[in-house]
Formats: sequence, C-alpha cells, structure tokens
Amino acid sequence: MVSLAADMVYEGMRSMAGPFLGSLGASALTVGLVTGAGEAIALMLRLVTGPWADRSHRHWRLTVVGYGMTAVCVPLLAITPFIGGAGLAVAVTLILLERTGKAVRSPAKSALLARMAKPTGTGRGFAVHKALDQVGGFSGPLLLAGITALTGVLWPGFAVLAVPGALSLLILALLRRRAPGLTETDPEDQPQAVRTPFVAAAFGRGLPRAFHLLSASAALATAGLMTFGVISYRFVDAGMMSLAAVPLAYALGMAAAAIAALATGDAFDRWGLARS
Repeated sequence: MVSLAADMVYEGMRSMAGPFLGSLGASALTVGLVTGAGEAIALMLRLVTGPWADRSHRHWRLTVVGYGMTAVCVPLLAITPFIGGAGLAVAVTLILLERTGKAVRSPAKSALLARMAKPTGTGRGFAVHKALDQVGGFSGPLLLAGITALTGVLWPGFAVLAVPGALSLLILALLRRRAPGLTETDPEDQPQAVRTPFVAAAFGRGLPRAFHLLSASAALATAGLMTFGVISYRFVDAGMMSLAAVPLAYALGMAAAAIAALATGDAFDRWGLARS
C-alpha cells in the first residue's frame, strides 16, 4: 500500500515529465538527458545504498528517507512555472532528486519485503507488491490526465499528488509502529566475521556467476530502451496526442505490467527459475 500511494506520485510525474519540461523551455535533447540521467541515478546509486543498508542495518530509515524525497520533490514541481527563468533548472533538480530518493529506498525496501514475504513465498510476495505498485503507477497518471483535461495545464496535477505522497508516509509510519519485529536484525543479516570491502561489495564480489550473468542480460535489455519522457515529449510536440491523453498511454503500460507481475510471480513459486 505504501508503494501504491508513492507510485501514484512518481509515476504520475514520469508520465508527464517530458511535456512538462518542454513547457518550461526544454528541448528534446534536454528532456532525454534529464530523464536518462534520472533513471541512471535511480539504478546506479543502488550500488552504494544497497551495501550501505546491509552494513548499517538502517533499512527502515533509508526507506523512509527515500519515500520522503519523492513525496516532497514531485508536488514542488507545481511551483516551477511561476518562478521565471529558473523554473526549468529547479524542475530538473527536483526530478533528479526524486530519482535519487528511489535509489535510496529501493534496496532497503526490497530487503524488508523479502523478510515479510518469507511465510508465503518470495515470488508471490513480490508479485503482490509489484501488482499494487503498478496499480499506483496506473492510477497516478489517470489522476494527472483528469486534472490536465479539466484545467488545460500541468502544474495543478503535481500539486494534487501531495495527497498520495503524504498518505504513503502515513502508512509507512503505521507499518513501522505495528510491525516492530521487522525493525530487528534478521539472523541472516548479522555482520560477518570478515567484511567485504565496501567497493567490492558494491560491485558484487562473492555473488555467484549466475547472478552477474543475469545482471548483464538485464543491462543489455535496458540499453535498448528510450525513456517515456522523450516519447511523451514527441507525442505532444508532433501533435500526435493532447496533453491529457499522454498519461493514459503510460497508464496502459502500467496496467499491463501489474497483470504480468501476478502471473510471473506465482509461476516462479510454482515451477522455479528455469521454467518461469
């Protein structure tokens, strides 16, 4: 539920980041650089925040900080059209900070999820989480599309996203209070007698060869992708879609991912890695 509410915020932003930056004066090149850099930060910085979470055992703190950055940065985009020439620079900074928050929380959140899902199966647990995550990714862009259709401008939608952002932090606070056992160190997470150096840990020393091969295949698949920021910018710039229609296209992608997550997660628990 935390991820559902938070995804409404940042997926709503991502669905309109390209046209929004364009409305502030950004070119297609700028949109590509900003959205590409944001995704790189969200993924590459995990090489630091993952080992940091394991070494410090501050999974909850990193999770809260990361979600807090998203809940604050995205609604603040609503002010950028009103601050003149600085609007584009501020918007770029807020988008990159939001992606930094994603990198800060993701490894810690995944570790907490893995521990919570042990009784029911990690495949199923992550599948349910991903499905709810994508429900937020579907409803956030829909909300933004509706507000944009009503107002004809983008900034009110970002302001409204402050509501699900605050809700995500409230649910997270309630979860931490009601599940105190999850704040305790898991026996499997106890510090080892000999610690791997931080840099070596960040690059996966000690992880099996199969892990690195899987990571390499994921990297190659991702290398061929274009950010939706660039795609949506071109949709609007070429007159292929109205502003209000762009988030609808993004929402359909999120809906497809939610359905696929439930099916593949259950398949993993039933048949294992080779067949799923």
